[in-house]
Amino acid sequence: MLIAQSSTQYSGYVHLYDIHRLSDRSIIHLPWRIFRLNVDHQRGDFAFNSTLAMEYKIREDDSFFSSSDPQEFTWDLRELYASWFTTFGEIKVGKQIQSWSSVDDNSPIDNINAYDYYYIFNLGSDRKYSSLGLTLDYYLNNTKLGFYYSPLHHTNRLPINDPDFPIQLPITPRASQIISPNKPDEYGITLQQKMNVADLSFTYFSGYDRLFSLSGSNVFTNQFQTMSVLDTVFSFRKTDMIGAGIVIPTKWIILRAEYAQFSTFDNNDSTSISNKGPSRSFGSANEVFFSHAFETKAKYYQTILQLETELPGGIEFIGQYFKYDTLSFDAEYLPDVDLPLLEAGFDPYSVFFPGMGTPLAIMAPEVIIMIFNKSFLNEQLLIETLFLLDQATYNDTKGNGCLIELKSTYDLSASLKLITALTKVTGNSSLDDDYTFNEMEDFSHIRFELKYFF
Repeated sequence: MLIAQSSTQYSGYVHLYDIHRLSDRSIIHLPWRIFRLNVDHQRGDFAFNSTLAMEYKIREDDSFFSSSDPQEFTWDLRELYASWFTTFGEIKVGKQIQSWSSVDDNSPIDNINAYDYYYIFNLGSDRKYSSLGLTLDYYLNNTKLGFYYSPLHHTNRLPINDPDFPIQLPITPRASQIISPNKPDEYGITLQQKMNVADLSFTYFSGYDRLFSLSGSNVFTNQFQTMSVLDTVFSFRKTDMIGAGIVIPTKWIILRAEYAQFSTFDNNDSTSISNKGPSRSFGSANEVFFSHAFETKAKYYQTILQLETELPGGIEFIGQYFKYDTLSFDAEYLPDVDLPLLEAGFDPYSVFFPGMGTPLAIMAPEVIIMIFNKSFLNEQLLIETLFLLDQATYNDTKGNGCLIELKSTYDLSASLKLITALTKVTGNSSLDDDYTFNEMEDFSHIRFELKYFF
């Protein structure tokens, strides 16, 4: 009898983090992962993989006035899944972080995992949430066929009423206002083909939006109809995505591109809207006068083009151009209601927003990103410069908002890195305070990080 060999590998890091606003040098109280541990165990054709992280948030000086809990950290089981390596590929079951994309980041096609908005400015898997499901990868020569299924609906982690988060949500619904999907199954399939001059991929994904959206409204009144209140209801639209990606490597540059088209619809009707009932106390106005479902149907696209090359002087350059737009929109508009103190005029398109796709869409519908990297001191020091430029137009006014970051990473040793970064955000005074880059101006900061890897 042959006994399969087994091996266990451990890795991770300890991360110390300090971030201050440029405006008044105050601390920005955002959470970060202060500790992470990866444990990978393999025995023969089977493997078990896990990632455990500790999230830490600096306690504010008045925190004990609202809670006496001494804990300042929470544990996050980032991944825990089993793998089976077969003759045709690999099967994985459990909490996983996947990547179905042709570009490095900001992919509109990569929709298996939800996003953690607290880490929206990070790169790679750090800003993703794991999804509980089954994946299968089948390999045949230069062809890879991938399949994904999950019985659960996964949503983005949103900073709820957090004044330190640089981007504020237009509204924060209560749980009582949300309609959850009845059949939350999500699934997808991807085909990747490696060719002589390019790598092609085609992807289909069907699931529910990662962000909530307006679904309908209830009008509550009293028995005499002398007062009325309009209350909103939210849901997660059903969305199907079909997309394609391409990677073209050449001697001087690498081109990457993706295009995804989304078809989204809200299948809630007036009955399901009215079943939510009052979401808060309206006094005597607690009788449903009528319920209205918007039954939104829309199509939109997202596309991204990435270019990588090496400039003179050993400078590495990565550039991305991203854009999204609505192709069609239809909804049942709210009818006029003749009730005292009620104004029902509302355009549902004014609050329509893509609930799936790249999280970059939360910042602007058209963006250019440029990254310049240069190593010094025998690659012991890395200097990075990032430019994020808003190219969209808002009511005939060019946005022109920008985020610029200058970052240095110095290797104190093979395992210890010191990171210093200066980030400046500029908005546009010609636009109102709801303009995203105007909201983010106070996020201009300087930060220091010490990261030890083991």
